[in-house]
Amino acid sequence: MAEIFLPSYFRAGRDSADAETGTARLAVLLAVHGIVWTIASALYRSNLDWAGDMLENYTWGIAWQAGYHKHPPLFAWMTAAWFTVFPHTDVAYFALSVANALLGVCGVVALAHRFLPAREAAVAGLALAVSPIYTTLAIKFNANTVLLSLWPWTAYFFVRYIQTGTRKAALAMGAAAGLAMLGKYFSVALLVGLLLAGWARPAWRARLLQPQALLAVMAGAIVLWPHMRWLVDHGMPTFAYARDRMHEIARPLPAVAADMAVYGLVQVAYLLPSMAFVLLLAGHARGRAAKLMLHGYVRRSLQRDLWWLAMGTFLAICALAMVTRTHLSSLWGNTQWFAITVFWLAVLANAGVRLDMRRIPVVMAVYWALTLALSAGGGYLKAVHHDRLAMEPRQALARAAHDAWDRGTAQPLRIVAGNDKEARAVSFYARERIHYWDVLDPAATPWVTEADVRREGVLFVCRDDDAHCQRAASSFSGEEPMTITVHKTTWGIRMPERHYVLFLLPPGKPAGADVTTARMTAPVAP
Repeated sequence: MAEIFLPSYFRAGRDSADAETGTARLAVLLAVHGIVWTIASALYRSNLDWAGDMLENYTWGIAWQAGYHKHPPLFAWMTAAWFTVFPHTDVAYFALSVANALLGVCGVVALAHRFLPAREAAVAGLALAVSPIYTTLAIKFNANTVLLSLWPWTAYFFVRYIQTGTRKAALAMGAAAGLAMLGKYFSVALLVGLLLAGWARPAWRARLLQPQALLAVMAGAIVLWPHMRWLVDHGMPTFAYARDRMHEIARPLPAVAADMAVYGLVQVAYLLPSMAFVLLLAGHARGRAAKLMLHGYVRRSLQRDLWWLAMGTFLAICALAMVTRTHLSSLWGNTQWFAITVFWLAVLANAGVRLDMRRIPVVMAVYWALTLALSAGGGYLKAVHHDRLAMEPRQALARAAHDAWDRGTAQPLRIVAGNDKEARAVSFYARERIHYWDVLDPAATPWVTEADVRREGVLFVCRDDDAHCQRAASSFSGEEPMTITVHKTTWGIRMPERHYVLFLLPPGKPAGADVTTARMTAPVAP
C-alpha cells in the first residue's frame, strides 16, 4: 500500500488509461452537478443574499481597485470579470458561485491525485462536492466562499513542491499563496496550517528549508505587491476594519474554548454528507469504514502526512481564535477541509477497504433529484410565507428607478447612492456600468468623487422608512423627493408592495450641499 502515497508521476504509466477515462467521467458529473445547483439556487432563492454582499462585490469589482476598505480585491475582480461576459441576473450570479465551488472541487481532486490513483482522487472530490460546504453555503459568493477555490489549489501546489522540490513548483506555491491572501487575509490560517504540516514531517521540513523555498516567498510578494502598495497609499483601511471587527466580537478565553467545541461539532456535521457518500460506496464494509473515518480525526498514525495536511489548518484556526479571543464563526472554517476526504480514502485504502465506483452515477442521480425537489419546495414555501428575502423587489425597484431617471433626464445614469442594498441593486441590474457612491462615507468608494457626482448626476434610492437616508439625499441634492411603489411576483404569488423614495440630481445641475453638510444633516446611524 505504500506506493499509493508516491507522487502521481511515479504511477503515470500504470494508471494513465484509468486517469483519462476517469477525468472524462468526472468532468461530466461535475458539469451536471453545477447545472443542478445553479437551477436549485434559483428555485430556492428569489433574490441574492440578504446582507447584500453579492451586490457589494459587483459594485466594488467594476471599479477595478487594488483594494477595498473592508477586504482585499480578488473576489470583487472575479465578480466584475464574470459579468463582463454574463448577463446581470441572479441565475448568472448563482452560476458564478457554483463555478467557484467546482473550481475548488477540481483543486481537491488534483491534491488527491498526488496521493491516490485517479479514480479514488475523483471520489475525494465528489465526496466534498455533495457537502453543504461546497453547495448551499457556497451560493453566497463573498470574501469567505472565494476561499473554496483558492485554498485547495494552494494546498495542491504546496504538496507538489514538497514532493518535487523544483523551482517551478516553488514559484507556483508562492503565487497560489499570494492569491489566497488576495482573497481574504484569513488565508493566513491556511499558510500557518500548511507550515505546521510541513514542519511536523521530517521529510517535508527538509524541503521547506531548501533555498528554493525562497522563490515561493518572492512569488507571493510579487502577487501581493499592488495590493500592498494600495494599503500604504490608503492608510491601511482593511486592517482598521479587521481590527474593529475583532474588537466587536472579542470574548473571554472560557467562552472561546466553548466556541471551539461547538465549532468542531458543526464542522463534523457539515462533513456528514461527504462521509455518507463514501460509506455508500463502501458496501458491506461501511461499518468498518465509518469507524476508521471517525477515528481519523484523532489518530495521526492512520496516515501521518495526510493527517497533518487535513487537520493542520483546523489547529491553526483554533490557535488564532485563542490568541485573538475571537468568536469562531462556522462559516470561516468551511474552507479548511480540502484534504479531509483525501485522508479518509487513504486510510480506507491502507485498511483494505475497497469502494464500488459503479454506484457513483446512481448515488449522484438520487442526490440531484432530492436537491431539486427540496429546493423547489423550499422556494415555494418561502414565497407562501412571505419570507423577508423573497419579498424584496430588487429587480423591480431597479427597473422603476431607471424609468424614473429616464423620464427626468436626457442623460444615462452613471452614479447611484442611498441605502446600500437598494442602490447597489439599481447598479447591478442595470444595462450598463453604474457606480455606487457612499454619500455618508465617501472614503469607502474613493473611485467616485464629489466632482464626479456633480458632473454626472446621481440617483438617490432610499427606503420609505429610512429618514436617515432621505435626509442625507435631500441635503446633498436639493431636489424634491419622488415616491415609487413596486412589488414582485414569485412562484405565481404576488408579494406585498414596497415603497421607496427617490431623489434625482441631473448631470451638471448644482447640488444642494457638499458631502460634509449632508453627513452632518443626517443623524448618526445606530
